[in-house]
Amino acid sequence: MKTLHFMGVTAAIVLWFGIIPGSARSYTISTIITQGCHEKITSEALRTVRLDLETAAPLPLTHNEQALVDDLEFTPDHDMKDLGAASLLLGARDNDVKGWSSDDLTMLATVLGNPKTQEEHCLRSRGQDEPGGSEAAIRDCRGFIRRRVAEALDGLDGNGAPDPAKRTSLRVHLSLRGAIDASLPTYYVRMGQAIHTVEDSFAHTYRTADGMKITTILNWIDAADGNLKESRDGPAHTRGLCGVCNDPDELRTTRRKLATKASVELLHATLDPQKTKDEKMATVDGILDTYLSYSPGCNFGNNWCNAPERDYKEDAPSIFGCSVGGSGDMGGICTLVGLTIMLLVSRRKRTITPMLAALVTAGAIELAGSSARAAEPGPGIPSEGTWGAYLGASGSADKLAFAGELGLRYRLGTHWTVGWDVELNPWASLYGPKRIELGTLNSYATVILRFPLADADFGLRTTVNVGLSYLLFDLYGVREGSLGLFAGVSPLGLEWRLSRFFRLVINPINIAVPMPQLRSVPLIYPQYRFSIGIDFMAG
Repeated sequence: MKTLHFMGVTAAIVLWFGIIPGSARSYTISTIITQGCHEKITSEALRTVRLDLETAAPLPLTHNEQALVDDLEFTPDHDMKDLGAASLLLGARDNDVKGWSSDDLTMLATVLGNPKTQEEHCLRSRGQDEPGGSEAAIRDCRGFIRRRVAEALDGLDGNGAPDPAKRTSLRVHLSLRGAIDASLPTYYVRMGQAIHTVEDSFAHTYRTADGMKITTILNWIDAADGNLKESRDGPAHTRGLCGVCNDPDELRTTRRKLATKASVELLHATLDPQKTKDEKMATVDGILDTYLSYSPGCNFGNNWCNAPERDYKEDAPSIFGCSVGGSGDMGGICTLVGLTIMLLVSRRKRTITPMLAALVTAGAIELAGSSARAAEPGPGIPSEGTWGAYLGASGSADKLAFAGELGLRYRLGTHWTVGWDVELNPWASLYGPKRIELGTLNSYATVILRFPLADADFGLRTTVNVGLSYLLFDLYGVREGSLGLFAGVSPLGLEWRLSRFFRLVINPINIAVPMPQLRSVPLIYPQYRFSIGIDFMAG
């Protein structure tokens, strides 16, 4: 355990000083350790527009789409769980995650470090140097917003309302379903992406005193490369300026309110049923002129017009945004602890369970090998056949899951045992509206190859399982009752005789793969389990 703890903390520290300081996010998205600022601001904007325009009314969910909303990696507000609102929020998150899980630190760092997508966050791209760098970055930022808005307008029907039949495929990562291409209403997906950039424009810029115009665009890409020269590349991205939406002071309160107001106006303009598409785009241009215009005159020589934003100190860094919340040493400690926890439970970190399993197995073998006590054989004559049973439990920390297993056994001889097992395999998630689901009912044939040790109290075993997996709840693209295959293997387990009839069985490396759907888009939920159980054999 000390080794595991040391590895987890060490890896988190590496992330802290390596990947994490390179984060380019502004307002945070919702994760296990961060508040959902983008979700909060975007939800408030849609809620406001829905009070005024019927074209913004909620879109109903099909049975399949309800399964998607129930499996999101974040929990929408109670009035944001219709198809339109959920699609808008998924679109707003897309700029930051691009279909990856919100706990996949490695891939998210790659997404945010893409020099070709800095405009999506209203940051400078490479080559947008002074003089003129801020103007060029603002043009790119506005251009991205206009393109997404124009695409969104193509998703409206003849009455100016979002058309549920006009869809866009968006790669999303769901809590249990994993990565999937979801077919969502075009209007809401594209508007979510545009609104994210509008919101970022209030967090990645120095602005005039009233917050209405941009004086300087910040730079992350050169700072991340370690070659930023401020007089040439502009000021570095600062987490102390942004990343919080709890109104910690007047300046950041003003920015959050303006970001919400601009988002409201953008949604209202595009959903106004009285305007044509050209009129809507003209209104959008006016909104961009209001909130994303350049105010010249600020440069390195005058300290960027003595920008008050420069007084903000660097908050605790986070790959999930400019700040996780809190300040000073406690903020850093809390973030480090959170990152360590996330490292241990991350869905893509598949090394922790095998390492732990290897340590336990090694210890068990050492215990078995060092035992010098002679013991009588097990029940009956080991070379003769006999009936038995198995009761076990498992847990997986990679794909979070549990399993309770009941099986029938028949010992063929000293080395071979066969049987049939039934297990209930609930699935769990640290994210989203639902944390635990029934998962699957798995039923499978079991073959065990046993290797008795010199000390008859102990033995090693290899176990193989092949059978069927039955889904017990609805997921996006998969209906309850789907039936597929199940496969499992425990390459090295330990058995320890407790009495004449009972053995304790430990399988520290237990790979279980329920596959309840193999057609269309397959549903495969591999689990790296630690299993323990009791084997009973009649005399």
